[in-house]
Amino acid sequence: MMSSSITPTGFNFGGWISQSTLTDKHAKTFITQEDFKKVADWGFNSIRLLVDCRFLFDKDGLGKLIPTHLAFLKKVLGWSAEAGLMTILDLHETPIHSFMNTELEGLWRDDKALNLFCSQWTELTHALKNTECPLQFDILNEPTACQPADWGKAAKAIIRAVHAEHPDREVVVESTRWGSVKTLEALVQEVQAPNLIYSFHFYEPMWVTHQRAYWWKEGQPYLETVDYPGYLPNVKAHMAKELPANTRARLEFEGSIHWDKDALRNMMAPVERLVKQGIPLYCGEFGVFEQAPRSARLNWTRDVVDLLTEMNVGWSYWIYKWLDFGVWPEQPKGQTAALDEEMLSILQRGILAKTTD
Repeated sequence: MMSSSITPTGFNFGGWISQSTLTDKHAKTFITQEDFKKVADWGFNSIRLLVDCRFLFDKDGLGKLIPTHLAFLKKVLGWSAEAGLMTILDLHETPIHSFMNTELEGLWRDDKALNLFCSQWTELTHALKNTECPLQFDILNEPTACQPADWGKAAKAIIRAVHAEHPDREVVVESTRWGSVKTLEALVQEVQAPNLIYSFHFYEPMWVTHQRAYWWKEGQPYLETVDYPGYLPNVKAHMAKELPANTRARLEFEGSIHWDKDALRNMMAPVERLVKQGIPLYCGEFGVFEQAPRSARLNWTRDVVDLLTEMNVGWSYWIYKWLDFGVWPEQPKGQTAALDEEMLSILQRGILAKTTD
């Protein structure tokens, strides 16, 4: 069990000091202390706080902590604690590694790069050592290594760096291949340490959750509208076309399955097996792109929340605000639309189920 003694349920706070302009003005206005209070008032108990190295460290993310931005981070952690929330602090992107760029393999190919990243975690751990708030460190978002052993080598070095400075700090480590549930068991075998929580992200099947997503190049050849539950439409016609090998393999697999709650449960089989072994797990991200049919978004999210709740696995929904998934969607011209109350009520099912157990 997590020594924090809570099963986290909450939101990713992104597009703020990560995946944004990273300006001080944006940091001060996009999310405020009121947002932390709102999440707590809704009944959730945690946030996953995304931070880019370029915001925290000088030399374009490769240097030392920036004092003013460290001070801002500490203030934010205070807001979270004051609202009664636990924070999972995630270093989301670094010039050494990005989930958006598979060519950045420095963490497992270059000892100098790994040592630099470890030193940054050492500095950050020291700076936050006496912070009086429930806090876990998610050491890297969605490692892209093809081989679990490659990421395992880097992960163990980063964990050692954190625990050398603060042995009791709980560390979240994500499975490789973008936090895939398929590599979760390999991660557990490869990386072991005290105060460790194993994390995965769940977006299966991708042609439900990421249909028409402009950044998902592998998915571009198949632009059908996919509802959930159900089969992917017109798969045979697309399979008859010239397709990139990865697209073909994924389409062949996802197109052969009737996607419903049972199918999602089958995809989560590694999670269920690890839960039975008493391994502490956390689903750091799940959600459906806003251009998917409304019914697909709601039905899929409802099933995933129910499954994670049944397994007693903590989670963080992707995402709180904007970024094409938020319960506070973005309107044109950088405005925030009305709260998606129907989606919020589905997410609250996980809280209510835990409360009534």
